[in-house]
Amino acid sequence: MKKNILTDHYLNLCGLVCPVNFVKCCLALENLSYNEVLKVDLDVGESEISVIDGLEQKGYEVKITYKDAKKVTLIISSEYK
Repeated sequence: MKKNILTDHYLNLCGLVCPVNFVKCCLALENLSYNEVLKVDLDVGESEISVIDGLEQKGYEVKITYKDAKKVTLIISSEYK
């Protein structure tokens, strides 16, 4: 059974290319309050890798909650690691 995670904000970035995905994630995270959560849908592949690596380098906690052949769903905490 999958545990439901409450999210505070959501971005659907499917179909967008890098670095637009990463920039939009960063801007959304800057507007979150402490300990809020951002849910993001991305295309699998380059977008997924670039966004996850970039956000982890900035100190955010990134979790993959869903992934199929085309889409990945991330939960990103605005609280730094």
